[in-house]
Amino acid sequence: MGKVGPPITGLPVMPSDLPLDEVPEDVLREVLEEEKRIYRNRSYKKKPYPTSRDVMEAVREALRVSTRIHPDEFPDVVLHILESKGFEVRHVTVKRIWRAYETLVRKGVIRDELGVMM
Repeated sequence: MGKVGPPITGLPVMPSDLPLDEVPEDVLREVLEEEKRIYRNRSYKKKPYPTSRDVMEAVREALRVSTRIHPDEFPDVVLHILESKGFEVRHVTVKRIWRAYETLVRKGVIRDELGVMM
């Protein structure tokens, strides 16, 4: 890449117009130190993953809050409750939610209010 001459149109030279291999060492060092400082301060605590007990409590709460809910919408309500309690729900599957629901119905903790059990 050749040298960039003065701007023809009278506009200032944009940084993207300059070749990257000609960045002064002190500027490069300063940018790298600033990036390191920013990313170090961004360290955050990960949200906890919900236990089976947490999922079961969310299922019970979803049934208490939403009395007339369609079974297709039920897992979304449970995920929303878990999220509002501060849990990471990316890996909580619909199958896990329904397994918790089935377990609670079979143990007699809740009634089959959704009518999905035989």
